[in-house]
Amino acid sequence: MTAPDPGPGPAGGSGRPGRVVIGTLGLDQHEVGAMAISRILIRHGYEVIYLGRFNTPERLTTAAEQEDADLVGVSIHSWEYAAYADELLARCRELGIGLVLGGSVLTERDQADLLGRGADAVFGPYASEATMLGQIDAVVRRVRAGDPPAAGHQPGGTQPGRSVPLAGRTVIVTGAARGLGRAYTLELCRQGAAVVADDIDEAALKEVADAARDLPGRVHTVVCDVTGDDAPRTLLDAALRRYGQLHGLVSNAGLLRSGPILQLDDDDLRLLLEVHVTGPFRLLRAAGRYWRAEAKAGRTVEAAVVLTTSSAGLYGFRAEAAYSAAKAAVAMLARVGADELGRYGATVNAVAPVARTRLTEWLGEAPASPGAGPGDDPLAAEHVAPVIAWLLGPAARTVTGRVLEAGNGQISAPSTSQPGPRFPLPSLMSPEAADVLLPRVLASTPPPPEVLSSQS
Repeated sequence: MTAPDPGPGPAGGSGRPGRVVIGTLGLDQHEVGAMAISRILIRHGYEVIYLGRFNTPERLTTAAEQEDADLVGVSIHSWEYAAYADELLARCRELGIGLVLGGSVLTERDQADLLGRGADAVFGPYASEATMLGQIDAVVRRVRAGDPPAAGHQPGGTQPGRSVPLAGRTVIVTGAARGLGRAYTLELCRQGAAVVADDIDEAALKEVADAARDLPGRVHTVVCDVTGDDAPRTLLDAALRRYGQLHGLVSNAGLLRSGPILQLDDDDLRLLLEVHVTGPFRLLRAAGRYWRAEAKAGRTVEAAVVLTTSSAGLYGFRAEAAYSAAKAAVAMLARVGADELGRYGATVNAVAPVARTRLTEWLGEAPASPGAGPGDDPLAAEHVAPVIAWLLGPAARTVTGRVLEAGNGQISAPSTSQPGPRFPLPSLMSPEAADVLLPRVLASTPPPPEVLSSQS
C-alpha cells in the first residue's frame, strides 16, 4: 500500500513527511501490527511501501534502497530480532537509513536491548500513536539531514554500550525545569523513558524539552502548580493521553521558606506544607488509584514512585523546623505508601539528594574552571539522577519503603535518624554501575520494621 505525496510535511526537506518500507520477519500474526502502523503513517501523510509477511533483512533493505526510503520498519517477535539483528542493522547503516522495530510481545527489557544494540526506535505494546509518530519523524529528520548516528554514540544519543532500561516507561517528574528536576528528566530520557515534565516555569521547561530532543526518551511539558486542586488529575491525564500509561512518579517540586519556629509566619508554613507534603500526598493518591484500577482490571502493574526528602528531614536542620518537619513527613509517606500500594504492584521510595540547587545556596557556587562540566563538581545534580532512574527501573522492583541519601560523592541507606554506611558515589554513574552499587548500599543497612497498625 502506498499514499500519494501530500506536499510539505513535518520532516521537511523533500515535500513529504517520510517514506517507509514496512514488513515482518517471519510469523504472520505480526502482520496485524505492521498493517496497523502502516495505516497510522498513511493517515499522517507518510508514504508506505508495505511488503507483508516472511521477509528477510536483504529483501527489506533492498526495497528501501530502490524506493529511496527514509527508514525500514519491522514488526518482530523478540527472538527473531536476535537472529537477524546484525545483518539488518549493518545494511541499514550502510544505506544511511533508519531502523524502527515494534511488536506487541516486546517486553521493556526487549526494548532496552534493541535500543542498546542500535535500533533508532522501538515500540512495545503500549506505545501511543503520538509517541510513535514523534520518534519516527525524528528518525526521518536525521536521515534527511544526512547525519549518521553521532560519532561515538548509538542512535538516539545513547552512548556505546549504555543501556536504556527505562525504554517504554512513562514517568511524571514535578519541578522538572531546573536543578535536580532537570537532571532527573534528562537522565530518564537518556535511559529511554517518556517524561511528563511539570513546572511553573514555562520557558525553562521548554529548554529542558529542547535539551532532550536527541535522547532516546521523550519529554512532554505541562505547566502546572503542584499545589493546585486539579494538579494530580492534570498530570495523570497528560501522561495517559500522550503515552497511554503511567509507570512512574518523581515528586521533586520544592521551595524554601526559611525561619526559626518563633519567626516563621503562617503563610510561609502553609506554603511549605502544601508544596512538600500535601502536593506529594495528592500525587501519590492519584497515581495509586490509577494503578489500583489497572491491577483490578487484571493488567500487570510494575510502577515506581520516588519522593524527595532531605537530610533536614532525616536529622533536623537548625532554624528550619518547618522544612525539616515537612521532609520528615515525606520520608514516612514513602514508608506507609510502600505498604499501601505494594499490593497493586507499585514501589514507593524516597531520596534525600545532596546537590547545588536554588534551595541550597549555602553550598556555594560550583568550582569555576575552563571546560568544567557536571563531572567535575561532586555536588552537581547530575550525580543524583542515576539513583532516581535506578529506583524507577526493573532492577529495583523489590526495593520499596526505603530512603537513600545521595550526593557529594557519597550514597547511603540511612536508618531512622542515623546515617548508614557510606559508599563512594561514582561520577555520572552508568545504569550498569548502578545495578552493581545500589544493591550493595541497600544491603548495608537492615530494612526498617513493619509499619504499625491497630492490630500491632
